[in-house]
Amino acid sequence: MRIALIDSHQIFTEALRINLINSLPAIESIDHYSSIQAFTTEVRAIPPTLIITELCFNGKYDKGVDAIFRHTDKSTKIIVLTSLNDDWLIRSYMRLGAKAFLTKTCLSQELFTAIAQVQKGNLFLSEDVQNILSAGITAGAPSVDYLSSIERAILEALSREEPLKAIANHLNISMIELKYHRRMLMERFATKHFADLVDLAKKPGFLKTETTGSKSEAGSRGGKPVVRFPHKDVAVRA
Repeated sequence: MRIALIDSHQIFTEALRINLINSLPAIESIDHYSSIQAFTTEVRAIPPTLIITELCFNGKYDKGVDAIFRHTDKSTKIIVLTSLNDDWLIRSYMRLGAKAFLTKTCLSQELFTAIAQVQKGNLFLSEDVQNILSAGITAGAPSVDYLSSIERAILEALSREEPLKAIANHLNISMIELKYHRRMLMERFATKHFADLVDLAKKPGFLKTETTGSKSEAGSRGGKPVVRFPHKDVAVRA
């Protein structure tokens, strides 16, 4: 088994690398990449068996992670191990093709179990991720936490009823890119029409970031809700 670790946290990655090597004899090699670009631009004779990647680089969520899925051989399995704990991101990357999703508050054994389950062709969600998804369903409303700076700027501009062309010019992005972000925002906040997204952005207090405490409570350990994905077996922590 050949593993690629994509994470900018050097101390964490080195500790994880040693832990994996000592715990999983089947590992042939572990290559570390401190950025998405470093991984996607490298030419390989043999693709990795498994990719373990962060979503947050240099303190910010990086949507460039999506490129990993586009530049990866179909035989390679992708596991997300991240410091972010947003229910929308979890669902988005599982739909995109991640075979497991864990946060960095999970137990080491959960990661080992995730690797074993993914190798068998199963999906895996760590216990804290299950709790995050359950809390998101209970709350009944998507969070504005973990929006990219561009997504937040777009929503702020929409709240001021600025024209799309003016927004694109101000953010120095193309209309194509703006429409992409608009579509992603509509998906995130489950709005069927663009006018509904504008109304949501204009809602008083909507763009106020939630406190850290409320997010940590969503990720606290508790019960083990069952999370189902259509036509897939999802392995959960025993």
